[in-house]
Amino acid sequence: MRVALTTVVAVLAVLAEPVLGVTQPLTGKTVTTSKNGLDGSAIVDGASLPGSTSVAIFNDNNDVQIEAGANNPWVQIDFGEGNQATIGDVDVYGNLENQLTPFSCMMAMLVSQASGLDYVAYQAARGNNAEVLAVCGRGMTAGVVTDNPNTGVIVGVSDSPCTNAGCLTLAGNGDPVEDDTTACTGQSGAKRLILPTDVGYHDGAGGPPPGEGKFTVNCGNKAGRYLYVQLVGLQRQLWVGEIKAVYEAAPAAPAPETPTPAPEPETSAPAPAASCTAGTQYVSNNVCVDCPSESTSSGTDAEFCTCSNNRYAKKSGNTWTCEPCKTGQKKAATKIPSTEGEDVSDCTAPTSCAADHYLTVDADSGKDYCEACPAGSTSSDG
Repeated sequence: MRVALTTVVAVLAVLAEPVLGVTQPLTGKTVTTSKNGLDGSAIVDGASLPGSTSVAIFNDNNDVQIEAGANNPWVQIDFGEGNQATIGDVDVYGNLENQLTPFSCMMAMLVSQASGLDYVAYQAARGNNAEVLAVCGRGMTAGVVTDNPNTGVIVGVSDSPCTNAGCLTLAGNGDPVEDDTTACTGQSGAKRLILPTDVGYHDGAGGPPPGEGKFTVNCGNKAGRYLYVQLVGLQRQLWVGEIKAVYEAAPAAPAPETPTPAPEPETSAPAPAASCTAGTQYVSNNVCVDCPSESTSSGTDAEFCTCSNNRYAKKSGNTWTCEPCKTGQKKAATKIPSTEGEDVSDCTAPTSCAADHYLTVDADSGKDYCEACPAGSTSSDG
């Protein structure tokens, strides 16, 4: 019993461990960014030394546009259709080139123009060159800490690609919504990284920037097709030199098979359709029924009969008859059986009569018809 329990504990310990292996570059993976058409391949070229090519994921690289920044800029790494990566630690490198102080621009991961912490103004207040491009805070220390909704960075793993709206859903304070399962955690345990120590600064706001120009988050073996980095808020300046990760990639688990439905119970074949006498019968519920007098059917499988012209289809209970209109009245042929029966009012009154007839009103329908002149009298037609 003791041996079995020890084995179970050992298995659980293995399952709780991070993804096995070492931090690896993500070379060969597809990179997309929130800036359409931007070549982000330098982010996965494996180069993370000072001076390595970095990618500016905001507006055009000039003084005015850098100041403007971009709203919720992001970079996304795709492990490929049909694949999932199980991801442990992720290293995110900031700007690796064009720095006055090596790697100090990690502050760009935290603050923005819209947060009120303008980089140029901040550096000017410290006595630094106010003309320095506002790509990142280039002071030796991190300086200001704020939880303004336009600050911070989020790293996450997802099966859904980023869109124009971003890579995840944010609450009003800039944090991921409560039910988000994609965001990884920084050193402080937060999902939105707003502390200097979360982006590699040592000893808090007063400490020096990270010596390697990177910060690390723990993704806790999250599995997904995409790995993303997104800055939160307005007027942000996302500058990424490289992204590396501890990961294992494998084909995504197949969707569960849909159970095969049980076969439908066999039913007896319907009886063959009745073959009735053409002209005098029609088929009803697979039985031949005689057409009423003064009506005909169209064939052996006809489903109705048709009353002759100038007759209306009268229904009495379940019995149909073809009744004549009054003399001189007209009516088109009618199918029977139909939904409802007709009466004499469905006949059309004449406007004139033949010779030796005169127009008079039918008491039943209130419509004119042609009545024969009495014996010994005549009339002209019309």
